[in-house]
Amino acid sequence: MEWHIINHRDYIDGPFDSLEAALEQAYQLGNDTRIDKRVRRRAENFYIYRPPYDRRERWQAEYWIATKEAAIAEGVSKEIFSQPLQESWY
Repeated sequence: MEWHIINHRDYIDGPFDSLEAALEQAYQLGNDTRIDKRVRRRAENFYIYRPPYDRRERWQAEYWIATKEAAIAEGVSKEIFSQPLQESWY
């Protein structure tokens, strides 16, 4: 099963071989050092990760970690998966 990291308008990264690998990458993207990370299940094979408040950015968009099929079933556009990956700005 392939997992992807997306948000409401952008494809972020993927595919990953497992949910754990996708979550680990999302934690890195969110610079998350919290012990209890904020992840909740939205639907089968669809999770929402909320990164911590960032003093530089002030706010970070949540990441959706989902399989393509689960995301489409939840109303995410198929076209989002054809977008190129975002370039890192670091």
